[in-house]
Amino acid sequence: MVCPMFIDNRRECLLKIHFLPTYTLPYCETERHEECPFFKTINKIGNQCDCVDKCALYKHFGAGDFRKFEQLTSDYCLSDNNVNCARFKLNKSGGTVSSTLLPDGGELDV
Repeated sequence: MVCPMFIDNRRECLLKIHFLPTYTLPYCETERHEECPFFKTINKIGNQCDCVDKCALYKHFGAGDFRKFEQLTSDYCLSDNNVNCARFKLNKSGGTVSSTLLPDGGELDV
């Protein structure tokens, strides 16, 4: 079974995620689509961070960074651990969140 957002070889999820992660095709074309971070986010599956839909960090991930993005979303954004994300904590405390701040408190090299 392919992802319901993979229509006529087009990834409709791109309309919501706004970048082209090439590595998602193994998800799109198989039953693994339910494990895809975009599928989970768009369909509100699992315990998600309140900020996941508007996280500025996402725009820095391009086609070659999908594995890193996948790990971050698994460790923070789409898990019970989302409340320990440095971005989440800073946002909730009213601080200014850098678009390159990583969930673990490090900085993304852009």
